[in-house]
Amino acid sequence: MRSSRHIKTQERRIIVVLLVALLSVQVVIYLVSTRTNRSIVEETISSSLQTTTQVVDELLELRQRQLAQGAAVLAADYGLKEAIATGERSTIESMLGNHGKRLKADIALLNTLDRQLIASVPRELQQADIAPLLKAAAQSARPDAQPVSLLRSQSGVLYQLIHSVVSMPTPQAELTLGFAIDDELAEALKQVTDTDFVFLSRGQNGAWQLHGNTLSSSFERLLGNPAALVDGAEWTLQDERDEYLMHSVALSNFNAQEASEVLLIAGKSLSQNMAAYERIERFQRYLLLASLGLSALVVVLIGRHLLRPLNTLAHQDPLTELPNRRVFDHSVASALAKSRSAPLALMMIDLDHFKQINDRYGHAAGDEVLKVSARRLRGLLRSIDMPARLGGDEFAALLPGLDRAAAIRLGQRIEDELSEPIAFSGQSLQVGISIGIAIAPEDGSTASELLRMADTEMYADKAQRESNPV
Repeated sequence: MRSSRHIKTQERRIIVVLLVALLSVQVVIYLVSTRTNRSIVEETISSSLQTTTQVVDELLELRQRQLAQGAAVLAADYGLKEAIATGERSTIESMLGNHGKRLKADIALLNTLDRQLIASVPRELQQADIAPLLKAAAQSARPDAQPVSLLRSQSGVLYQLIHSVVSMPTPQAELTLGFAIDDELAEALKQVTDTDFVFLSRGQNGAWQLHGNTLSSSFERLLGNPAALVDGAEWTLQDERDEYLMHSVALSNFNAQEASEVLLIAGKSLSQNMAAYERIERFQRYLLLASLGLSALVVVLIGRHLLRPLNTLAHQDPLTELPNRRVFDHSVASALAKSRSAPLALMMIDLDHFKQINDRYGHAAGDEVLKVSARRLRGLLRSIDMPARLGGDEFAALLPGLDRAAAIRLGQRIEDELSEPIAFSGQSLQVGISIGIAIAPEDGSTASELLRMADTEMYADKAQRESNPV
């Protein structure tokens, strides 16, 4: 039946809308939650990176003091002093090499107080590096010298320099040891702080040089974001395996020779720090799916036990279970829009003498007459036809495709069938039938015109029957 299909369609629409609304709310909550989690992690990492760079700054100063103690021990070595006194360069270089290896120094330089070279390790130390080393040694002796001294060598290596004076017993020479800032140092710092590090220096010509790196990203990828190579910059670095939150800090309390700037970049993996939250988010996804399933079940149950009765109440006459006037009017308008020039019949049916049955036998008898009449009417119509109760003892039928002659023949059958006696509590109840027929498009092209025409015909038929009783 059309009304049943209409009710089910409305029910499906309401269920779909409810499901979409529930899904949207839950997805929004999930997305807000994941975004909040990421923001918390980013804020935590950002604070941690700022603290870590300060710690590394202090660790480098601590390393400077520890290495200075080792250099002082070497400068106080009696054998070194004796070799200096005899001027045996090979012996001096051998001792510098042996003691430097013990201290893990990469280069060593011994010079006179007037900055004349005595010996160097390696012996083939580039001449271009000796002058900056001597200059760094001179600057370290100044009272306002920075706590950490660095040198970017001609070969591109960045050294942390340690200076000590060899006294015999008065000062006779200066000892300079260089410790490379490289991947090994970056890795050692990573083990202590659980943070990845990159050491960069910018030469006098403005070109950047990579010195130490614990990241898998290439140097070119690091240089791909010039805005990140600025003191205090915070940025993200995406490589093939992970995403990192990075913090750049210029080492400003260092005395750097042959470099205009030394940059320390610290970074932490977002995926590693998000791991705990990802477990929560995975659980949230499971809850989301379970919630959606439960919501779908609840919505369907609501549709069956709440929406369907409400829909039925809104679209169906509760006594006869026929479509009501609202559904009928909508169906007539819809049928007219679809049929265009095709014939369409509209039939109005009124039960004569119904009031007398109500008054004489009671409303229960009247209800029985209405229910039986509705059942008989439905039995006479096709599946594409729509019967309806418009109110009181008034019925109607929408008959697509019927012309006037066919509608009149059907009207006669309806009159014969509905006029048959109805048994109720041992009584035989009988009503008369008045019928009015309107045909579209002959009698009207709108629902109101057809209803008015059929209603007029029905009351004309009723008046004729009353004036000519059988």
